[in-house]
Amino acid sequence: MKLNPLRWSHKVKLIVAFAVLYVVWGSTYLGIRIGLQADLPPTLFAGVRLFSAAIILLAFARWRGSSLRIPWDEYRVVGTVGLFLLVGGMYFTFLSERTIPSGLAALIVALLPLWTAVAESLLPGMERPSARGVLGLVLGFSGLGILMAPRLVGLHGTRAELIAIGIQVLGTWLWTFGSIYSKRNPVKTDALVATGYEMGTAGVVLLGIGTVLGEWPKFVLTPDGIGAIVYLSVMGSCVAFTAFVWLLRNAPASKVMTYAYVNPVIAVFLGWLVLREPVDAWVAAGMTVIVAGVALTTSAPTRPPKIPHAEPDPESIPIEA
Repeated sequence: MKLNPLRWSHKVKLIVAFAVLYVVWGSTYLGIRIGLQADLPPTLFAGVRLFSAAIILLAFARWRGSSLRIPWDEYRVVGTVGLFLLVGGMYFTFLSERTIPSGLAALIVALLPLWTAVAESLLPGMERPSARGVLGLVLGFSGLGILMAPRLVGLHGTRAELIAIGIQVLGTWLWTFGSIYSKRNPVKTDALVATGYEMGTAGVVLLGIGTVLGEWPKFVLTPDGIGAIVYLSVMGSCVAFTAFVWLLRNAPASKVMTYAYVNPVIAVFLGWLVLREPVDAWVAAGMTVIVAGVALTTSAPTRPPKIPHAEPDPESIPIEA
């Protein structure tokens, strides 16, 4: 039996897109760590990464034929989302990875679907987790406890690492707030254009903060630093996001969302492989429990909201460092 060339081509595209989504987004935590080890100051590092990614993304959207115009009321939503997701959530990953391994940061970020499920269950008009979803929440947050336990009881780690973990958790809360705000305020602007403005807004704000903090004299580019910025801007923000949007339109959403529990495993593996970041029994156990909890929660059916609300935008910004 002969295979239809068009169907075969579609399967290849699916495989490539999923590979990009899993590996590239999982590797962004490593890219951040490499840039920080190259002595890039975190605020300007994050700002340059986002601003350059915004320019590339908007240029690509324009080349594709999309209008770059956005109504002011939609830009207010997009700008607010960018502040919470990127100046808040993503930038806090840059801050935390100055102290903790990239794999550990990725595991904490992996809890995002769980924080979102908790927040939505407490808000009117949002879907609530089922019993299986609640079990996944308990399991996932237990994994966070496993990661923190050795530092809390003094078995290993430092107080600075515990603070960095707290910074990363706070970043996930800010990202959660931005995600829910985005769902409650969907915009009609093209997804790539909206994301470009979100990144551009956040990039400008971070560049301003970095200037106030006096980071420019420390912003010295080395080959590793340049490589980290280029990789995060082009691959992490542009290529991977384009693959994500394409998959949302060409594959079941439940399969696309599997990146939420594949990315942290990729991040831990790459951190160990490239930078020899330690993966002890606590990290391995925490990773296993968190991934299981996230998989259980994201795959579980949800209960309808107590008060009907508008259907959320399926192209809201995904998890990405």
